[in-house]
Amino acid sequence: MNVSYRTNFILRMGIPLYLFISYFFIAHSKLTLIIAILATIQLITFGLDIHKKGNWNKINLQHDQRTRENALFAGNLIYWFTILVLLMGTLLIQNSMVSVTYPKLIGYIILISLLLKWLIRDYLNNKVESED
Repeated sequence: MNVSYRTNFILRMGIPLYLFISYFFIAHSKLTLIIAILATIQLITFGLDIHKKGNWNKINLQHDQRTRENALFAGNLIYWFTILVLLMGTLLIQNSMVSVTYPKLIGYIILISLLLKWLIRDYLNNKVESED
């Protein structure tokens, strides 16, 4: 979405909030807490970058040709990563090598995949900005 940086920041605040709520009231899983902390750190660095550049009220143009290609590349990479990890996790669960249930495995993989996709996409987009 091409929204202001402030709106984008507010929307991104929902992910760490959901993860902390999930940790304290639902799952009590250490992995959820670690992912929530990493998402919070990523949100803080995003906010500091916006503040440093003074872009709070400016429109965040996210959908030019390069950013779409970077998002597509990150999505394809994470798609194959997700399939591979789900396959390995299923094999480990069936052989009783891991004591995780299938819904937890799927939930963790979705959260990790989203975070990795955003990290790869942001890294590639920042790399493009630094080359300009």
